[in-house]
Amino acid sequence: MGVQPPGAPAPLAEWWQRLVARIIDGVIFGILYTLITIVVSLLAVGYDSATGLTTGILSGFLVGLVQYLLLALLYVGYDFFMTKMNGQTVGKMVMGIKVVPVGAGMPPGGLATDAALKRAAGTWGWYFLGVIPFIGPLFGVIGTGLNGASQLWDKPLQQTFADKFANTVVVKIK
Repeated sequence: MGVQPPGAPAPLAEWWQRLVARIIDGVIFGILYTLITIVVSLLAVGYDSATGLTTGILSGFLVGLVQYLLLALLYVGYDFFMTKMNGQTVGKMVMGIKVVPVGAGMPPGGLATDAALKRAAGTWGWYFLGVIPFIGPLFGVIGTGLNGASQLWDKPLQQTFADKFANTVVVKIK
């Protein structure tokens, strides 16, 4: 059974439960990212019958820019709406964990709008840096990874940077 420090309305989720939840959500986003890549790539490819050359509406750089912006918007939007509705993403539902406000009782629904938005932006907003040529995608991966890892050294609530920003904690519900 997990530890229930002051400020948490239930025992804290273990780091591995949070990781597995993110992996589940990542699989969902891998599928979405593949679909986005296909659609955006189709917009970038065209055929000019007069010249016989392949042309496109979007250049290669613009294709990458659109992909990263769509991915970042989807990540932030998914996390925001899911935690606002019931405090859980699909991965958190599977793992039996929930995002709740620090110092409050276990809410029946999700987070307040401001807390859900802060947490989603703090968790996934790093992907907006993906639009920076060459190094942007690396910033997105490092920022998101560092945020997730930050729970490992935070005591006693095991909060990520995004949890601190939103004043939330992740707890076990089953």
